[in-house]
Amino acid sequence: MMTKDRFLSILVSWDWPLAAILTLVLGWLLPSDATYGLANGIFEVSISVLAIVFSIFFAALAILITAGDNDFVRFLERDGLYKEIVWTFRLTFIMLAVALVFAITLYATSLAGAESAPPPTYPHTLFALFGFTALYALLAAVSSSLDIIKYAEYRAKYLEITSQNDPKALT
Repeated sequence: MMTKDRFLSILVSWDWPLAAILTLVLGWLLPSDATYGLANGIFEVSISVLAIVFSIFFAALAILITAGDNDFVRFLERDGLYKEIVWTFRLTFIMLAVALVFAITLYATSLAGAESAPPPTYPHTLFALFGFTALYALLAAVSSSLDIIKYAEYRAKYLEITSQNDPKALT
């Protein structure tokens, strides 16, 4: 799939619009006078969640890349599926890394503001930008997980085809 088609697939996917809607809802629910202390707590939790998902996702990516034998990869590439799955994993991996670095940066800056007396309110736009980035990264991870399920289904289909062509292939 060409780069233009890949970006169009992002525009028609379900994960970024859902992240945008959730960001708007959370922005509406978040108090407008949220302090740096509250921001600090939110960023702490976000760092923990994103770090765990990032680590698991990195391991899953390594398994994806090394799991398929050459014939299976060629089988997937007949329809361009292998490159597409790897591309979505790459995009999600980058988004998770960006969200994690963003959370760490905002956490570090919120520490300084939390020590001020009286603590100032945290900029609502930063919350919104971070919320969208983190939510999109997490929802993209869910979407990529669904791609892995599709990968497993294609693996089963491949094994079925190869066993029909060569009955000794699975013994």
